[in-house]
Amino acid sequence: MVDVPWAVERMEAFLADQLAAAGVDGYVVGVSGGLDSAVATTLAVRAVGADAVMGLVMPGRPNDEANMVDARTLCHDRGVAFEEFSIRPVVDAVHGQLPFEASRLTLGNVRARARMVLAYAVANEHDRLVLGTGNRSERLLGYFTKYGDAAVDVQPMLDLYKTEVADVARTLGLDERFVEKSPTAALWEGQTDEGEIGADYATIDRVLRRLVDEGQSPAQVVADTDIDAETVHRLAGMWRSSAHKRAPPPAPNLRE
Repeated sequence: MVDVPWAVERMEAFLADQLAAAGVDGYVVGVSGGLDSAVATTLAVRAVGADAVMGLVMPGRPNDEANMVDARTLCHDRGVAFEEFSIRPVVDAVHGQLPFEASRLTLGNVRARARMVLAYAVANEHDRLVLGTGNRSERLLGYFTKYGDAAVDVQPMLDLYKTEVADVARTLGLDERFVEKSPTAALWEGQTDEGEIGADYATIDRVLRRLVDEGQSPAQVVADTDIDAETVHRLAGMWRSSAHKRAPPPAPNLRE
């Protein structure tokens, strides 16, 4: 388990050091109204000051307007200037050019990559780094879009399980609504992380700690916990099958 106060200090120092090393003017962060982006934004403000943090609020079907309201409110409360623009025209333009009827998953990934393109456009224009909001649970499961939400310049929370991100949020004094709301990447109507994965994050993190951190087999996890075998094996399968998403693109060695 992570020492949360120490982790907060370490992440803030990391963000300050990375900005100084890059020699740029600040961070750009996509603020979704969810837990991860709220924590990342708050950490950045504490680390480098609100003037060096720019929020991006990017509505567009199927984003819940209540989450957009929370995103705007968070920026106001943290003193962070933000830009707001819809991803819908970008997604619709891509969709309209595809020579096939795209699946729900394909369009969901287009939405995530549209946010990335817009975030980097703003970062380039304002000489800033793109701040990532990923966590360890999502990374280990491969529950992110390759070259979408994973395409960032820095990832301060990537070593924290989702349940630990919630602990950090409480330590930072964030409103409990950010912790309690159902996590979603807003990739399609009604999509939630836990609904798609088939388990809540408390269960997911228990399984991943045993599989990854302790090196247990799925059978051992089932034997040592009250978690059903189907869930354990599904999560283990997601971890193993997504290894390619955590690795650099493969290339042949031509210098032997």
